[in-house]
Amino acid sequence: MSDEVGEARVGELKTASMTLQTPHLLPVVNFYCGGTRNSLYGGGIFRTIKEFLSSHPETVHGRDYSEFFKGVMSSVAALTDFNITQERYLDYLGTPIRDRVEFSDFDGGLFVDSGGYKILQKGGLSGSNFDLNVSQKAVYGIQRAFGGDILVNLDSPLSPNDDYETRVQKTEQTAEYVREFLALTTREESRYLTIHGHNRTMIDRFLTTVEHTLNRPLKGTFDGFALGSLVPYKDDMGTLIEAVTAAKKELADRDLGDLPLHVFGISGRVLPLLVALGVDSFDSASYLHAAINGKYSTSLFDTVPLSQAIFDDCHCPVCETEALRSDMRGNTRYQKDVLGPVAVHNLAVQQFELKKIREVLQTGDQDRFRSYLEEMYRDRPASRKFAYRTINKTLEPYF
Repeated sequence: MSDEVGEARVGELKTASMTLQTPHLLPVVNFYCGGTRNSLYGGGIFRTIKEFLSSHPETVHGRDYSEFFKGVMSSVAALTDFNITQERYLDYLGTPIRDRVEFSDFDGGLFVDSGGYKILQKGGLSGSNFDLNVSQKAVYGIQRAFGGDILVNLDSPLSPNDDYETRVQKTEQTAEYVREFLALTTREESRYLTIHGHNRTMIDRFLTTVEHTLNRPLKGTFDGFALGSLVPYKDDMGTLIEAVTAAKKELADRDLGDLPLHVFGISGRVLPLLVALGVDSFDSASYLHAAINGKYSTSLFDTVPLSQAIFDDCHCPVCETEALRSDMRGNTRYQKDVLGPVAVHNLAVQQFELKKIREVLQTGDQDRFRSYLEEMYRDRPASRKFAYRTINKTLEPYF
């Protein structure tokens, strides 16, 4: 860490093969979408995203988008999204993503999620002519085959509708996956432990169960932690803040507070507050989903229908490129070429805001960070009380 302001911290996340500035947003990228080699592995709008990521000349029009893809999140579960053949599946696992000619211009970091939620719901990986039972060993093999820089154990996320017995069962199952994960991986690999729970009691129970199953302390075993089970609460600021606060306190009490904390699947309007609480990285597909729904971001908080977007108000490389402005107006043959640039614009809006947050934190000026948070949430009554609560929790209280 290079600077801390209250609980917020700015620094670098380093593995053997990558370095990311933190706090960092990793966009979700689906590298394998059932396509062919000539079509950059297919996938409609997903393909256009990969064309931006890999600097496809006809897509980027001479601009550089690498700053938005310095670190990306992909998931083993993405292989379940398309009805691929076994031949294609084996091809996907034959060469690590960054070693493929199609992605040779991509030199960003790769965090590979186990995809536990989707895989365990579906009961395994399935394609057009094959089915695979998924175990921790199989998931780890796919993560390595992708060439992941950061790997995380297979897990069984908690659902809001789970009763107590189900939560206990899922926690014990995840702890068993963690035990297998450690047996498969080495200390030369960057390995994160998933954490599940929405309050201190749940997170304490989760971490205690994992420790008992492993019969060893967590300290010295993992390189970071990833808080999950929060996507159902993505619009519930109160629960998100409580969960992150609980995780930070439990990790600190176990002398693990110096390790990085990632939050799965969350970005948008709550992002500055999670940074204030000490989260180091996030991943999100919200930039993509907003575009698919025809939404153009005007800020971290706001979107307008694409038909109402005023491109002159934005200075991202997408909106500054006339050919892409024309695409976003609908002057393309394929819908993917309309919505792909919108998605990258939406991502740019979030990445620019996070860059601004890093710059504020690098000053080490608590008053400046407090002013930033106040300004961000001042005119947003639904979020403002959570901003004030976070300020009072993490910075010197003043009201």
